[in-house]
Amino acid sequence: MTIQTVTGPVAAEDVALADGHAHAWIDPPPGVDPSARLELHDFDRIAAELAAFRAAGGSLVVDCQPGGAGRDARRLRQLAEATGLWITATTGFHQQKYYPPDGWLWTASAEDAAIYFAEELTVGTRESAGAIPAATIKVGYEGIIDGQTRILMEAAAEAAHQTGALILFHTERGQNVEALIPFFADRRVPASRLYLCHVDKRPDAGLHRALAQAGVLLGYDTFARPKYDPDNGAWKLIAALVADGLAAHVAICLDMALAEMWTAYGGGPGMAFLPDVILPRLRAEGYPADVIRQLTGGNVARYLARQPGQPTF
Repeated sequence: MTIQTVTGPVAAEDVALADGHAHAWIDPPPGVDPSARLELHDFDRIAAELAAFRAAGGSLVVDCQPGGAGRDARRLRQLAEATGLWITATTGFHQQKYYPPDGWLWTASAEDAAIYFAEELTVGTRESAGAIPAATIKVGYEGIIDGQTRILMEAAAEAAHQTGALILFHTERGQNVEALIPFFADRRVPASRLYLCHVDKRPDAGLHRALAQAGVLLGYDTFARPKYDPDNGAWKLIAALVADGLAAHVAICLDMALAEMWTAYGGGPGMAFLPDVILPRLRAEGYPADVIRQLTGGNVARYLARQPGQPTF
């Protein structure tokens, strides 16, 4: 199984430590409301932090910024080449607030959007003139399947069905994630092609168990965010799912979309939080080495490998 990175395909089994939901470059287009502008585009600072992550054992970064909302696959490739990390790009769409008022996706038909998503996955991203393909499809999901969001979700489903690409979801604290599996199943996309992010903000172990049993990948990313009480959220969820034999359905992430979270920008905790804090705690809590590898890279790598027309499990 191979993963499409910005520097070419790599074997999924070669991935060791990974940030399963990252933001390595965000340069928002003109016209985005100032309250929604996320700025992460100082190349030297980003490269320094990524290089340190690589030196600490990191091998893969899953960039989750879609086209039109600040992505630049050319910069992602330059960062990968400068640091030795594998980086993946994503197509699809985020929440509307991250686009200028005239962003074309927000009036596009499902057919046109599906063509765009599939083209970026199979030929290449638009800003790279077709030279750098995306690996995943993002869906900015706020818990309601309606309006243009529904149209773009239909497009994401079609592109995923055509290509076998993984769909990763921004969720609002896991709100109404129960609706996603039947919606996409009705559109020929199995649960094993769905990656639900930020769901540890809704720490319902029973819900997570059911989602994992259905086949989805669950992205947990609150470990360095005290306001979400990770000791009683993400860490307890990991314990519950591992105990139930569902470790293959969890990906540990950092989701550092804010410059203030990067040590290279003078903030923290930085990408070192994964190798320096999360990994030692997993070991201290007695998880087997093979389970730790699954949680911190193996699972997201396996899901990233495309599976046209068939489930992963």
